[in-house]
Amino acid sequence: MGDLREPAAYFDTAYFGWQGDSAERSARVVVPLVVARFAPSSVVDVGCGSGAWLKVFREHGVDDVVGVDGPYVQPEALGIERAEFVGHDLGEPLDLDREFDLAISLEAAHYVPEERAVTLVESIAALAPVVLFGAAIPHQPGGPGRNRQWPTWWAELFARHGFRAQDWLRPLVWEREGVDWWYAQNTILYLRDGAAGEAVLPLVHPGLLAEVARPPVRPPRRRFLHP
Repeated sequence: MGDLREPAAYFDTAYFGWQGDSAERSARVVVPLVVARFAPSSVVDVGCGSGAWLKVFREHGVDDVVGVDGPYVQPEALGIERAEFVGHDLGEPLDLDREFDLAISLEAAHYVPEERAVTLVESIAALAPVVLFGAAIPHQPGGPGRNRQWPTWWAELFARHGFRAQDWLRPLVWEREGVDWWYAQNTILYLRDGAAGEAVLPLVHPGLLAEVARPPVRPPRRRFLHP
């Protein structure tokens, strides 16, 4: 499922307008939970899109933010300052020459080809000791996804870098109004401490079930006029 167009064609101004509204709505529920637990003073978003998540972190007192995404992101679509945005191919090694309190990467990693996922996770793991990560699961619709995997697949990649998975956020937001189902379904917390992590269940949100079960919209019947 999903659009197979190249990302630069798919991620246009209309997409980032929609993505920004969705992300900001969900972030207004999630960000206060994250700030209350970790009190980050710096946040990096790998696959930031319009920067909506970082915009909401700023509203909660986090002044040091950096967003990273493909160079196809139009500057006018950004909800953060242009100087806070780094244009970068997420499938290539990323080195920002610093560490942050928190790294997030939400609903972006599945756009990177599977053979480059190891590089992406390695880049994210080097950025912060605390990571919020979520990516599309198999058969999840939407966008030119190249690598839809269950959360356990990603957890194994993070484990190689000493990160343990905690299914902390999903129970808190699973049925919260305002949180879109893809964030509620996929977002896992990873902590860099080397300890054994939790099993991450391959859950499917009712919102996804409703979307894939929805009958396709059929084109209207053509009406033929007879004399």
